[in-house]
Amino acid sequence: MTYATKIDLDMALLPKDTPMFSDLVLILEDDQSVNPIRRRDMISGLTRIAMAIGRPLQDIPCSPHWLQPRLAKVAPGALKISLKTWQNAISNARSAMVHAQIVDQRPHRKTHLNEDWRRLWDLILASNDRTLRPTLSRFIYFLNDAGVAPQEVSDDHAQAFHLALIRNEISKSPLRVYRSAVFGWNLAGKRISEWPDTKLDLPALTTVIKLPESALPPSFIADLDSLMARLATPDILDDATISKARRPATIYLYRRQILRFASEIVHSGVPAEELLSIGNILEPQMAQRGLRQMLSRTNNKPNNLTCRTAELLRFLGRATQQDPKTQAQLERLAGKLKLPSKQGMTRKNRDRLRVLLTEENSFKIFTMPDRLFQRPPQGKANAFTQALAREDALAMAILLYCPVRIKNLAGIHLEQHLQRPGDGRVFLVLTEEEVKNARPLEFELTQDVIKMINAHLKTRSLELCPAGTPWLFPRRDGRGPMDPNHLARRLKRRIRKETGLEMNAHLFRHFAVAHLLDARPGSYELARRLLGHSDVSHTINMYAGLEVKSAIKAYADLVGDKKKGWRA
Repeated sequence: MTYATKIDLDMALLPKDTPMFSDLVLILEDDQSVNPIRRRDMISGLTRIAMAIGRPLQDIPCSPHWLQPRLAKVAPGALKISLKTWQNAISNARSAMVHAQIVDQRPHRKTHLNEDWRRLWDLILASNDRTLRPTLSRFIYFLNDAGVAPQEVSDDHAQAFHLALIRNEISKSPLRVYRSAVFGWNLAGKRISEWPDTKLDLPALTTVIKLPESALPPSFIADLDSLMARLATPDILDDATISKARRPATIYLYRRQILRFASEIVHSGVPAEELLSIGNILEPQMAQRGLRQMLSRTNNKPNNLTCRTAELLRFLGRATQQDPKTQAQLERLAGKLKLPSKQGMTRKNRDRLRVLLTEENSFKIFTMPDRLFQRPPQGKANAFTQALAREDALAMAILLYCPVRIKNLAGIHLEQHLQRPGDGRVFLVLTEEEVKNARPLEFELTQDVIKMINAHLKTRSLELCPAGTPWLFPRRDGRGPMDPNHLARRLKRRIRKETGLEMNAHLFRHFAVAHLLDARPGSYELARRLLGHSDVSHTINMYAGLEVKSAIKAYADLVGDKKKGWRA
């Protein structure tokens, strides 16, 4: 009989002689050369990390590769400690690993740099550029210690830096630090005239499907632009055309989808030169070929992208007045790839929302914007990072009272969208052209939010944008509003850092309706107006069941009242 030995999969790939945190504690306690206060701090750092991970000291290996993904998931807010306290714990634990010669000591003094690198570093410091200093600091010291001259830096050195990070980094993402360093190096070449001319390669994280427009025939691009113009401003008197004008956002999406689908056809082996017009990609054989190419990446299973693409092809068949046979075949392809209608929120959103709706977590979300705005990060945080924190706090405060979509939040214009009638009130106004369902929205902001906006506008320049920038959440150069995806990522990271909770910008809409229906069960029309849905049936389909808790309590109270009445 063969007996299987129980294997700890968490430790299975580690070398057998990997020391544990408990071994480091013994090493520190036995080493009398270590300053007692320093010894205490290093042991404290190891102990705090063990508590955060939820393992005893003897079960935590001194392996950066093992520690990094686990520490990256730790949110100080969830541990009810400050970010500074957590950073100190990480630093002290790393110092303990340096003392045991498990990881390398980080050089951090300018005197460690040779003359060439010190000159470049002085240029970075003198530029006062908030991007270059944090991204390039470790990379420059690494290159200096490796004996690489500034003019000799190559992609091989950047890759070596990445490998060194993997070996030595215990909390941050080595890939992110490496990519930031390469980005910072190339950016310095643009902003500092004395910087070496070498440009480093930054590999894409994802495979790019959409080809550049220059890779497609000019006639195809011209036909595409002509079609988009007709869809944006159709001839309403022509019975043969699509009469409903498409909004600019819809036109942008259509154009992007069509270019991507044409690229899919090219990736399938069709020469780009054969795509001379929109009609070419609507030919049933071509359409099927492009859709098969898309399905090849999803194990032949339709997803939202293939479904939407097939539906767009069907629509374009009618809009371009293809022959009836072609339209019928495009209809058939769309039918085959159609997904079942969604009923309510996704399971992932329901699971996340369930966690957010506890009393403790709801309190964290409701109070976080005010707390963060009034007390932004201190310690080594500079004015720029504090202004970023206040900007995030303001965005979350608006989402709590005005659960708009992230695109509308990011695009708030100080004069166009924030209306001030002159009596101290401020309204957030979104027109029908700016919202998804063509239903205008208007929110009267609370005095707390108004004060937050006014205080932020007084202090954000020149830390976040030039004076006079007309957007509430601007790009750093002030030339336009912030990219919605960038703002969404920032808010998600900020919430996790401050509270330990997983919450994205769109969940603010679900969060708002959940609390509304909990307080007023059945108020779906009120929820519809709050979110700007076009039809109350959509609101009911999305949120039916969220008020179950209140309904059950109301029924329990009813039963209790009935029983009391009968006893009387």
